[in-house]
Amino acid sequence: MTLSPASQRHRATRTRISLEREESSDNSKSGQGLGRIDYQGSSNHSVFGRYMATFDVSPSAFSQTENVLTLANGAGIDNLAQSLTVGDTLVLGSNVVNALRVAFNRTAINRENPAFFDPTDLGVRNYYSYNPHEMVFAVTGAFAVSGGTATKGVFKTNSYQVADDVSIVRGRHQLGIGANLAYWKSNQLSHARSGGNWTVNGQTTGRGLADFMIGAVSNLEQGGPALLYMNMLYVGIYGQDAWRMTDRVTLNYGLRWEPFLGQQMVNGAADIFNHDNFAKGVKSSVFLNAPAGLLYPGDTGFPAGKSGYKKQWLNFSPRAGLAWDVSGNGRLAFRASYGLTYDFPSGDYQNINASAPPWGNRSTVVATSFDDPYATVGGNPHPIATSPNTVFPQFGAFGVMDPNIDAPRVQSWNVTLEKQLWESWSGTVNYLGRYSDRLWAQTAINPGVFLGLGPCTLGGVAQAVCSTNANLNQRRSLSLENPAVGRFYGAMDQHNAVGWQNYQGARFTVTRRAGARGVSLNGNYTLARCEGTATPGSFPQLSSGYTNPADPNMDKGHCDQDRSHLANATVGYMTPELSQPVLKVLASNWRVSGIVSARSGAWLNVTTGVDNALNGINGQRPNLVSDDVYGAKTLTSYLNRAAFAAPAAGTFGNLQYRGVEGPGYWSIDMALSRLISLGGTRNVELRIESFNLTNHFNWGDPNTVLNNSQFGRITANGGAPRIMQFGIKYAF
Repeated sequence: MTLSPASQRHRATRTRISLEREESSDNSKSGQGLGRIDYQGSSNHSVFGRYMATFDVSPSAFSQTENVLTLANGAGIDNLAQSLTVGDTLVLGSNVVNALRVAFNRTAINRENPAFFDPTDLGVRNYYSYNPHEMVFAVTGAFAVSGGTATKGVFKTNSYQVADDVSIVRGRHQLGIGANLAYWKSNQLSHARSGGNWTVNGQTTGRGLADFMIGAVSNLEQGGPALLYMNMLYVGIYGQDAWRMTDRVTLNYGLRWEPFLGQQMVNGAADIFNHDNFAKGVKSSVFLNAPAGLLYPGDTGFPAGKSGYKKQWLNFSPRAGLAWDVSGNGRLAFRASYGLTYDFPSGDYQNINASAPPWGNRSTVVATSFDDPYATVGGNPHPIATSPNTVFPQFGAFGVMDPNIDAPRVQSWNVTLEKQLWESWSGTVNYLGRYSDRLWAQTAINPGVFLGLGPCTLGGVAQAVCSTNANLNQRRSLSLENPAVGRFYGAMDQHNAVGWQNYQGARFTVTRRAGARGVSLNGNYTLARCEGTATPGSFPQLSSGYTNPADPNMDKGHCDQDRSHLANATVGYMTPELSQPVLKVLASNWRVSGIVSARSGAWLNVTTGVDNALNGINGQRPNLVSDDVYGAKTLTSYLNRAAFAAPAAGTFGNLQYRGVEGPGYWSIDMALSRLISLGGTRNVELRIESFNLTNHFNWGDPNTVLNNSQFGRITANGGAPRIMQFGIKYAF
């Protein structure tokens, strides 16, 4: 068959490959490979493909220094991320377009350090390490050896997605309907607690280093390797309409349905706690030795599936927007919008839960010794082999789900006024608002109960002082309610949706648009405030939720990401086309661009470093005894220690959560580039970049742990040093 010239043009195919690679003096390597293909089957039908692979290989500091104190700087990494997208666009007549997209993404993260030592190497008795010659040890105010994110870990995630969108134009309406189906599968292995996470904070002598010298350990958390095998299905279906009500007013509105189907733990590593079952002595039929109250997939009363919470089918997201050409000549525009959306947790959210008994027998021992840390709890519960007959340890540490937990929800709105000032200048004023609620956070449901400092009897044993760190487990609420069963419960955090955050901001923008030549400018300034309850990151830690479980709003303050002032300016300029031959080759068509960024400091959370309330929860705050919270604001005295005081035993401090502002930040980045055409689709790009051009030293945040000898001191760089790089990119 012979194709006509027109048909041959329609079936044109374009292919492009681009490779970039960087290597630094410390043997770190990173690079990126890009590939694309475009196929035009006809004037109404096109297909494209995109592939990107990014790798990052970096040795650990310890592998180069052999100094164990550098283990805390992090592990070596060998990471690879791949992404493939294929799309098909079909025009069906003059007013219908169908766009089909299929995507696959894979991330493979590998981290580890060379072997060093574990507790058995140091002479600790009756101990077992799941990953030999590795541990985490921290002495408050003195030193740290390794850290949770410096231990061996392997995280591999595959995601698959298909989406189809149809756009239909009917008169003054542009209708859109579509569906999105996604599936995630993640296999994760973490040895963060395989050798134990040891903390010495000075609770015995008042000094961390002194406690270390006498072998007093304030907290030991150990568990088997955290194995998180998770998959998740997502479905989203929407309909929307852009209605051009008049030549000057357009109304957008739509509705999206996205049920919350939950993360399914493939190995069944999910659990809930039912207090009625605890009170009545009802036990699991899946794990026969589990203490009364715990339920697992397969037990009566456990929600359908393997997530630990119920599916939510009625999650509908409305949205609406209005655009108004006020003057009718396009020089003054008013816009407003509102939307409600839902979210879901990250893939590793239940990592800590998955290492609880009976999968990893994660347990916490407080106020123990380095010689034989498990002597105070009846012996070492490790190693662990999971089966229906697994023996549960005393005072095991658990993370459980609220079976009625809601999907996180965000409501956002904005009002914008944009004015063209002169031919190339425009100004914009935005009001931005956002209210997030049903945010997931941890609430301790088995905290220690303060019983005073006088003598008492706990579990039939006389106590000279009723409330101490040493008898925390015996004072936990479930132990006091039923000592025979409660002795199997140590720290237990329930994940529930009680968190909230409220953001309000005003942004002012000035823009100068330039053509191919001349100066372009975009500058903006934002004045904002965000407040709400403390919420964990994507990887919640044990006993690190609300400091007062009975009142989450006691942890209300500035949001973690709150910045009162933010300013950015971007400037670009391209050199003109010169006529003189030598200057034309050397100086024409160079593009210079720069970015100036500045922001006020993060809001800091000052903590005492010890368990003053004696409830076993980390991150407790001191009392504010003076409004003069800042010292000389130097590197060695940014905060004033005298402005804070530890609260009395059994009480909580009155200092607001994140109530102290840290140092600000500013930086200038610049780039110089030139694109040289080699004919057709081939070109070479020359590029010189400088990050932090002035090599400005941005202060890091000061130490905010009151019982740390470094309190108030800034010991880290809050930004990057000056980095300059030169690159050549060839595209064809």
